[in-house]
Amino acid sequence: MNRKRLGLLAVAFVLVVATMEVLALKLGSMEFPAPVKAPHPAVADNP
Repeated sequence: MNRKRLGLLAVAFVLVVATMEVLALKLGSMEFPAPVKAPHPAVADNP
């Protein structure tokens, strides 16, 4: 594998990782509405 091809693969890998990071940050910052009247609490006071 020559140096030019290896360099192009490295740049492509960095771009893919950067794109996935941006998507993860965008998805992580979204707020999903929780139901107001949940039938059971998420944490039990007295199990």
